[in-house]
Amino acid sequence: MANSTRNQSDIEYLLSIKSVRETNSFTLKALLENKLTNFDVDISKLDNVVKYVSETITSSYPTKESLLTIPVHGRYQHFEVGGNPRLTNLISEWSKSGLTDYEICKRTLDLFVVSVLIDAGAGNEWKFDENGTTFNRSEGIAVASFHMFVNGDFSNDESSPYQVNGLKLANYSPELLEKGFQITDNNKLYGFDGRLNLIRKIGNILESKKRIFGQDFRPGNMLDYLIALPTCEKISEIGYKLNLEDLWTTLMKGLHDIWPKDSTRTVVDGFSLGDAWKLKLNDSIVTFHKLTQWLTYSLLLPLRKFGHLEIYNTELLTGLPEYRNGGVFVDLGLLTLKEEAVQRGLELSKESKTDQGIPSFTAIDDVIVEWRSSTIVLLDYILPRVNDYLKITGTEYQLILPQLIEAGSWPSGRRIAASLRPKTSGPPINLISDGTVF
Repeated sequence: MANSTRNQSDIEYLLSIKSVRETNSFTLKALLENKLTNFDVDISKLDNVVKYVSETITSSYPTKESLLTIPVHGRYQHFEVGGNPRLTNLISEWSKSGLTDYEICKRTLDLFVVSVLIDAGAGNEWKFDENGTTFNRSEGIAVASFHMFVNGDFSNDESSPYQVNGLKLANYSPELLEKGFQITDNNKLYGFDGRLNLIRKIGNILESKKRIFGQDFRPGNMLDYLIALPTCEKISEIGYKLNLEDLWTTLMKGLHDIWPKDSTRTVVDGFSLGDAWKLKLNDSIVTFHKLTQWLTYSLLLPLRKFGHLEIYNTELLTGLPEYRNGGVFVDLGLLTLKEEAVQRGLELSKESKTDQGIPSFTAIDDVIVEWRSSTIVLLDYILPRVNDYLKITGTEYQLILPQLIEAGSWPSGRRIAASLRPKTSGPPINLISDGTVF
């Protein structure tokens, strides 16, 4: 019984947001001492990384005043890619039609949840065409999912297209997903089957968690649940104050069961830990929970703006361990994959018929786990150094981590990838994805 209690406590900890930064902290010491398992570290390249990321920031935000306008990293910006205010215009239409902020919040939560959870890597080939303009990867998935939402592809009520219902998702057809993502023999999407199964799982979970997602099984109904929490404090006629950990726990309780429970996943007492993996470096489990973190970051804006929720303790969130943020450290030479790992990765690229000049690995491979762990600790490590470089430390302009990701590390990863690999703009290390990781 005691062992069972301990394991339950371990599971609860490893699902917590605090575990992410804490379980990965060991990696920084090993990295700074050049003792990683799969990468050689050239710490002399750190200054160049800081300079490159800082210049990326100032290219879009050239003045100190403009730094104040950098949004928190989130899905909203992807819906507006290409300078097209798709979601802003849609929300404006809703508002003009008399829709309340509360219902606008619910609708945006519906859209954000489904769009973020299917936002694992799309691969180098796939693209989405919007009136002659093409978008790929995460931004392409955002635009595709936006149009699917507007078309009512996630709703089971033809008279109310702007919603997401569990019943519709649970029975989602491959044909509808193919149409929505414009998939053809010449426009293949990485992890199609995994993504389709994920959509169906989301539907099943929405239906099974009525307490959180309500009678019509909508993600947006979590707004009712959050406001009803005893720890949610009413601070004005329409305003509330909520601990980020309560939002995190709600998302974990509500959505955790969608993650695969196969032999590749880390399981404790039959319970899948989701995006958590064994790291060889210190022979322990490290947690990432990337998609849940990406979702949490993304929900902050609609919850604050339309749900009138003041959310505190957001600093518990970490940098996102995905290929754009991680790629900048590899492409600028701070991390270099060791030769044995390179050869092993190139062999898998050959077998899987992916880009044969780029080493490939599965999510469970220690290369990917160590790369992602390094990404988390390095983003924390460069944040104060970027603020120092921009001469804004201790001022009102000082950047917080989600702003560094939004304006610095993520676009830097994309920029250097486009420069070094213009044909694909893909990452320096390829993930063989099942559509559920990153």
